[in-house]
Amino acid sequence: MKQSKIKMLVKKLNVRPCAEMYGRTLTEILEAQETGKNKSAARRPSLWRFIMESKVTRYSAAAVIVLALTLVLLSPFGAPGNGSVVLADVQKKVADIETMILRGTKTFTYPGEPGRVFEFDGMKCKFDIVKYHSTQYGLVEEGYAEGQLFYRITFNIPEKQTLILFPKYKKYLKFASMDAFAKAMESLGTPNGILDLLLAGDYKKLGRDKIDGIEAEGFEFQDTTPFAPIKELLPKAVFNIQSFKGKVWIGIEEQLPVRVEGDLAISKSFMSMFHELNLHEVNTFGDYNIDLDENIFNTNVPEGYTELTLSDILSAMPVQAKAGLVGLGILPAGLVFWKRRKRKRATAHPS
Repeated sequence: MKQSKIKMLVKKLNVRPCAEMYGRTLTEILEAQETGKNKSAARRPSLWRFIMESKVTRYSAAAVIVLALTLVLLSPFGAPGNGSVVLADVQKKVADIETMILRGTKTFTYPGEPGRVFEFDGMKCKFDIVKYHSTQYGLVEEGYAEGQLFYRITFNIPEKQTLILFPKYKKYLKFASMDAFAKAMESLGTPNGILDLLLAGDYKKLGRDKIDGIEAEGFEFQDTTPFAPIKELLPKAVFNIQSFKGKVWIGIEEQLPVRVEGDLAISKSFMSMFHELNLHEVNTFGDYNIDLDENIFNTNVPEGYTELTLSDILSAMPVQAKAGLVGLGILPAGLVFWKRRKRKRATAHPS
């Protein structure tokens, strides 16, 4: 392929990289092309490197580590014109929400085995989560494992930037928020998005119950429509959502959501390490229209962090996940063998 054609294709990528990233990506493609002329077997690894080092795919690769990202699991439980006094009052109150804090849990388990928690890199994927929402500044989600901050995701609305931090590894991802990603965050993670979801879809009433000491009315729903932006952003090979069901509890006196429980069935895909998994999330609502410091939504990379790369991902991926990539034709089997052989040589001949 001509160099002019390559430059044109790079410019058409649906990302907005910085000048340094653009130059590095273009250089790597041209180098890969030159290598391919001399040794055709090297083409696929070079192409894989280009794909994985792009901003779009690195967003997906980050999800391999987090296995959740910003799936808020706030979903529909009402329909307009249904005559429900509860939902009508909720609609009015939610429309006035500008900021809120949610707390809860996020757990990945195997289908039919709710007590068997999925493990990654020696850690059980069971997170205590805190979420900060602001219609002005954006969304932040923090996930804690065994009391330690494991990931922090910041979606900054004014800057149109997303920053993902992994404190355990001192790694980060930062990229311009694409239209599909922004749409997903608006639908799943903002008060206005919640309002839209409240007014869509079918539900059934569960009656009344005490939720955290609050008299509440429950609604059950089952739908994957709210995840349409995620499906638009990520192909099934990367993230395959099968089904979604959940419960929403509304305080009778407060006329506001008290708790949301969601269960998301995920088929074998890149983000699930090629396992069938269930994501169970519980969000408890407590703080509405409170003062949130603008600095919470800061997207500056902390000192001492380095950018997450393909090598970081492959080194942490189990053999089964790598085999899945080979099976999809995404990752050449020779590349996995080459990396394993390289590590063995490095161990046998330390510098």
